Amino acid sequence: MSRTCFVRKALEGRVLDVGHSVGPLHQEIGKERDVVGIDTVIKRPGGRVVKADATHMPFKDRTFDSLLAGELIEHLERPELFLKEGRRVLRRKGVLVITTPNRKSLINRVFRSYEKPAHLSLFSKGELFSLLGKYGFLVERWATFPYTEESSEGSSHKWFYPLRKLMHCFLPPGLREQMAVVARSI
Repeated sequence: MSRTCFVRKALEGRVLDVGHSVGPLHQEIGKERDVVGIDTVIKRPGGRVVKADATHMPFKDRTFDSLLAGELIEHLERPELFLKEGRRVLRRKGVLVITTPNRKSLINRVFRSYEKPAHLSLFSKGELFSLLGKYGFLVERWATFPYTEESSEGSSHKWFYPLRKLMHCFLPPGLREQMAVVARSI
């Protein structure tokens, strides 16, 4: 199953897309669901995108059925504030979908590709599960994916994607590059 398919299947009802992007995943979700996006920078005016911060969302409590944070949590200095705020705007038993690099991936260990300054909060599977549990989420599903065009629009290293896909097939899950987690607020 592709990363896009995994995310699309997990989402329910009204969706808040935190760190909204104009990429293909976000366009597909917008065709299927009622989606509101937030980001600190509005890349394309129009649509249902609000300029806001992931730790201070301008919505009433329990407004959304699902919250999508695609390639976002690793860029936050205080991810726990995002999780608290996300839980506040999610309805009871709402769905949280997070995609993020795996801190323990072989690619990261060799190339240090997820180091600062852009990536402030990297997690392994266990670390992410623990953080989610601490802030009121129960993990339902976890999957890994290679870092590809689906993960990053506009990357200059597209020539490397086929090799990454091949490596992904042979690595144990704990050493793979990208993680996707589906959790439910409890």
